[in-house]
Amino acid sequence: MHPFSSGALRVRTCEGMKIACVPPPSAVASVADPRRPSHVDYPRRTRTTHVKMLTRTVAKRVARRAQLNQQLVRTFALDTFTDESELSGFSLKLSDEQREFQALARKFAREEMIPKARHHDETGEYPHEIFNKAWELGLVNTHIPAEYGGLGLSNLDGIIISEELAYGCTGMSTAMEANSLGSAPLLVACNEEQGKKYLGRLTEEPLQCAYCVTEPGAGSDVAGAKTTAVKKGDSWVINGSKMWITNGGVANWYFVLAKTDANANAGSAFTGFIVDADTPGITVGRKEINIGQRCSDTRAITFEDVVVPNENVLGAPGQGFKIAMQAFDITRPPVACGAVGLARRAFDEARKYALERKTMGVPIAMHQAIQFMLADMATGIEAGRALTYKAAYELDCGRKNTLYASMAKRFAGDHANKCATDAIQIFGGAGFNTEYPVEKLFRDAKIFQIYEGTSQIQRLIIAKEIAMVHVSMLLTQRCRANIGSKARHAVRAFATSSSADAEGPFALRLSEEQREFQGLARKFAREEIIPQARALDESMAYPQEIFTKAWELGLVNPHIPHKYGGLGLSALDGVIIGEELAYGCAGINAAIQINSVAAAPLLVAGTEEQCNKYLGRLTEAPIQAAYCVTEPGAGSDVAGVQTTAVKQGDAWVLNGSKMWITNGGVANWYFVLAKTEPQAKTGAAFTVFVVDADSPGVSVGRKEINMGQRCSDTRGVQFDNVVVPAENVLGAPGYGFKLAMQVFDITRAPVAISAVGLARRAFDEARKYSLERKTMGVPIASHQAIAFMLADMVTGIEAARALTYKAAYELDHGRRNSIYAAMAKQFAGDLAYQCATDAVQIFGGAGFNTEYPVEKLLRDSKIFQIYEGTSQIQRLIIAKEMLQLSLEP
Repeated sequence: MHPFSSGALRVRTCEGMKIACVPPPSAVASVADPRRPSHVDYPRRTRTTHVKMLTRTVAKRVARRAQLNQQLVRTFALDTFTDESELSGFSLKLSDEQREFQALARKFAREEMIPKARHHDETGEYPHEIFNKAWELGLVNTHIPAEYGGLGLSNLDGIIISEELAYGCTGMSTAMEANSLGSAPLLVACNEEQGKKYLGRLTEEPLQCAYCVTEPGAGSDVAGAKTTAVKKGDSWVINGSKMWITNGGVANWYFVLAKTDANANAGSAFTGFIVDADTPGITVGRKEINIGQRCSDTRAITFEDVVVPNENVLGAPGQGFKIAMQAFDITRPPVACGAVGLARRAFDEARKYALERKTMGVPIAMHQAIQFMLADMATGIEAGRALTYKAAYELDCGRKNTLYASMAKRFAGDHANKCATDAIQIFGGAGFNTEYPVEKLFRDAKIFQIYEGTSQIQRLIIAKEIAMVHVSMLLTQRCRANIGSKARHAVRAFATSSSADAEGPFALRLSEEQREFQGLARKFAREEIIPQARALDESMAYPQEIFTKAWELGLVNPHIPHKYGGLGLSALDGVIIGEELAYGCAGINAAIQINSVAAAPLLVAGTEEQCNKYLGRLTEAPIQAAYCVTEPGAGSDVAGVQTTAVKQGDAWVLNGSKMWITNGGVANWYFVLAKTEPQAKTGAAFTVFVVDADSPGVSVGRKEINMGQRCSDTRGVQFDNVVVPAENVLGAPGYGFKLAMQVFDITRAPVAISAVGLARRAFDEARKYSLERKTMGVPIASHQAIAFMLADMVTGIEAARALTYKAAYELDHGRRNSIYAAMAKQFAGDLAYQCATDAVQIFGGAGFNTEYPVEKLLRDSKIFQIYEGTSQIQRLIIAKEMLQLSLEP
């Protein structure tokens, strides 16, 4: 007799902790055919031994749920918390204060900037009035510490404001943000006297400052600067020319980089100075006439025997280059968010026009070509914002953020240009005319790929950083603390008072439990999955042994609620696990993760009896379930399903064929979508059923031989007069289509993160090979062509992970996440394929050979653009959603 069969409360003990669990609905089974449960006991000792960490988490969550007494949210069985930090340390919620800043800046942009933007663009007139009003409202110099008269806001606060101002006009916002760039070196290295004198000026009255580094022969190559400073007594004499200096003609003081030791290397050759603009010997050139951002004051500055007192040396002689570089880590996130603001404005203008302009009798927004453009714009905006928030957050927490700042700057700058040019394309001829604002957005956007380091320079910085660090947003907290400690003395993080302050409601940190899940899944992937992946790919055998081990460790069915025998983990917990397993092998991970897809409909609409019976089976024994929707004539078009179910007495009779069913040949039960009302509209025509795999009339076809993910069991499943009892109807008759669509909102995030895992594996393999393989006497990673590919791969991985976490996070908090799930699935799916093909390219001929894993990664990656809705279908979903929604953060 099974020890739990009496129905008594079962108790698991872990490190002295007793965890109460509801009794299982039936006996545990272990039989030759893993699909068929019986009354034979299945040993649970191994599972209990390996699940200590996971049960500890369950205990905490059970206690928390009891305390809060919240009603279960049926989507993934998660709790709805009023405090969004309850589920984990990870939170995307802005504080009330941040929301107020955002609203203030948004109102200012709408009421003050947008109405005057065209005038200032046409005249090139510096926006003094706008600047002064913004200064009075506290929207300028937000980063300056309170001790110098500023608000002392965090970097994240600042970029929230920056995005809104840039939405209004990037020429005007650049005039404001130039103060941040000019003063950033002081935040890095000034002494108290310098801070009070020069930062104090900016807070006492609406004055400007400027960052004087760029020269005719030194743009992105800062080390090429020729301006010199020679020590004479207690002063320094500066000679040289600077160019493209924003705020050059209106600044009250400059940060100036000059060479002070011609014989030293770049890291020690330069010194930074604070120079008053009215110092004798300074000549300001004419205002430059630029393609865009024309109201921004851009000029050349010449220094002829300019005498600067020794007390105006910033830091110490020889530290200038390092200070200048550290300043970019501070200022690139605001520039990136400025690009996001412009992109969002371009999107809004294009969307509005697409809904008004008609061709062929319908708004052009109804045409797929336009929808796809708008969808890609919207997805990139979300990704750009996520990368920018990440860069600011890292800085606020005192950690070196060079990699993230460059990722944000590169991605957002390129995407702003893409959005602007696509907006013009959507406007057509009207977009080429000055009557509409998109031509100005197009002109304004280009500089985001140039200033503060070109997009190409950002790729070189990223490539340099990733040669030293492993790609993962999720370094352990201890590792990140070590990284941060090395730079913290120099990174004053825009005067954020402490990490505790910075890590307020918005926090991109994982909880201790989540890091433990991640570590467990990562170890399992390295030790169990990777060593067997090649053999299973060649043999195409189903990975039952690996599945069983993963089940024993709690890595299968993590989302099933505790009362049905599961761990009741969140959607975010699940994607954290999923990325690590997919890193090992996407095919094996698909075999593991497909249970989540099949079980999701029960979590949304299952009765207690249905959940106890079918979800309980999945937690009692290492068995599989499958999601049966796709048919020969209905893939992404779910409404085209032809399988029928006819009511006969107290049962339903199913007839039809399903195809491409993952786990089709090993499943214990199926979720099946069938048409029950042929005359009804799509939304009411279908019903869903839970069907036991051993029901008479169910037949399984041959295992399909696929291009990739070959160990995943994919088959056709035939239903011939299959009788299903009425109690196996899920939800209610006619509810099936809506239920199937809701399920995709749950399951697309896990699919997306699997694509991220594969992309990360492709990157790691390519990175390792590029550091080992040499051509022309150097590793190929040293060649810009390879460095750029690696940089784009890692940037995309960060963006895709951020999008996927966003989709899971929204779901965890009971909010509809259709647009975020589709964005994550499309972006990550396309990225996985791009990373895999680029990895093969980096390997060259070796990548075309089976000796290395990248050819398998390429084959495995393609399906991420297909299943759970193709990339094209995701764009249609995004377009449908965002034609009704705003992209405002």
